[in-house]
Amino acid sequence: MHIARKSSRRSFLNLGAGAAAALGLTDILAPRARAASSNRCCVCIYLLGGNDSNNLLVPLDAAAYNTYAKSRGPLALSRDALLPIDSGASAGYGFHPNLSGLRDLYNQNALAVLANVGPATQSVLHNEAAQVRYLPNGYLSIPWADSTAQGMSYGVALAALEADGRRTVTRATAPPHTMGRFPDTLFGRRLEEVANTLRMTGALRQNAFLVPLDGFDTHANQLVSQASAFSQLNDGLVAFYSAIRELGMAESVTVYTDTEFNRTLVPNAAGGTGHAWGGHQLILGGSTLGGRIYGTFPSLEAGGPDDAAGNGTWRPTTSDLQYANTLAAWYGNNNLADLPGYAALRNLPRQRLDFLAH
Repeated sequence: MHIARKSSRRSFLNLGAGAAAALGLTDILAPRARAASSNRCCVCIYLLGGNDSNNLLVPLDAAAYNTYAKSRGPLALSRDALLPIDSGASAGYGFHPNLSGLRDLYNQNALAVLANVGPATQSVLHNEAAQVRYLPNGYLSIPWADSTAQGMSYGVALAALEADGRRTVTRATAPPHTMGRFPDTLFGRRLEEVANTLRMTGALRQNAFLVPLDGFDTHANQLVSQASAFSQLNDGLVAFYSAIRELGMAESVTVYTDTEFNRTLVPNAAGGTGHAWGGHQLILGGSTLGGRIYGTFPSLEAGGPDDAAGNGTWRPTTSDLQYANTLAAWYGNNNLADLPGYAALRNLPRQRLDFLAH
């Protein structure tokens, strides 16, 4: 049955996502070889600060839930408040109460969960993640969508940058055109910029976007702050998926989450959590083989067999390299192991996962 890092550059907290093409940057961006038979788009939703996915998806089976609640303490979600999904397993799972739209997309087979994914060793958590690269001027990009020879990313959405210590948001030049009801939040406006770019370029360009969402650095008061961040994530992605369906592009656009690290199951004295290791990610789109939890869900027992530190720090059972390679291959990059930082893919018995229809 399928059940399934932290950067020292705090400046990128102020980054937004628009469209390089719409910003008039296409002449200075290095085009990469378009190996895919049809142009596809990847949208990375980067959850800034380290998302605690222990409250993203929680087991509903009585014994498993009690194990979770015992170690989670005051951060445990009420079992009655969780939003049940059909996981295909005898013991069900429930999404966080503020993720009702994503729960519905999961039940419609448009969204999947990849459980307990992370890097091979915890020591690399504070280095560049497998799916994020820094570019000059504080930009972020998706490494496997870059032209590595030029060191500049093609088609990556970059719309906001820091200048003189202030946030300077550079708006895309795409005309206003709301295809879905995007929420009036920074995250919602960033997603609308991406949707507008897709509307203008259609299938003419192979694009990769990185859209950051702040609010996941939850060292204190996590229940309140994460609930707000999850609401933004839910409302933004529901609106975005509605927009790409209206454009007829749902099967050629894949949205996925990434973050620096998961957080400890055991809370701290401030009602928050510390940095941990393996966690769960979401994949959304018309090519997603959704309605399933991929990978192996951890036991959620502090000090148990899946715990690396005695505080609910899960040893990943799926490699972040496998996660990246699956997305990259769908996008059109079939040679990820040849890129710096990905050579370890060759040592894995299984290099790709099966959550996307290739």
